[in-house]
Amino acid sequence: MHEAWRHPELIVPDLVCVAVCLVATATDIKARRIPNWLTLPAVVAGLLLNTLLPALSSSSGVTVRIGLVSSVTGGMLLLLTFGFLGFINFVGMGDVKLMAAVGTLLRWPTALWALAYVAIMGGAIAVAYTLAGGRLGAVFGNLVTLGRRLGRKEKPAVELHRIPYALAVLLGACWAAAIKYFPALALP
Repeated sequence: MHEAWRHPELIVPDLVCVAVCLVATATDIKARRIPNWLTLPAVVAGLLLNTLLPALSSSSGVTVRIGLVSSVTGGMLLLLTFGFLGFINFVGMGDVKLMAAVGTLLRWPTALWALAYVAIMGGAIAVAYTLAGGRLGAVFGNLVTLGRRLGRKEKPAVELHRIPYALAVLLGACWAAAIKYFPALALP
């Protein structure tokens, strides 16, 4: 049995993370929005669950401080990384807040893996949407436009192709959480 299975109190935040990401994906696909009523309480839940549950269990050996620090660190890593992507209009602000929630729920260092796996899944979904929507020519046109204007002060006019990025967050967060329990799923 893998070590993570011996601490059920640490599984609860992972399950909450999956549930939050499922709801976010449904709302993102349906309404193209990720609501604050979902993400902000999820951040608070991540901080509370990762601070209180391990402290209440004598079997985990995790103190209140370690739980809180790992939750804050995971949340800040994903908030700052995706905050930058939101600032440059690469992702929406709902995605930024969802990733902050994922970080607080999954904790450091799993949040770092979540960042990598969300990026991989986002790329795969973007390629699938591009191919399925017949927009491959438009995407390559954008790349050419960006390449020609690289280093110039003018802002290139490109057509944005949006995807429901919460789906990538769901798949990447589930992958990152799963490697704690099934290490064989980790990328080498």
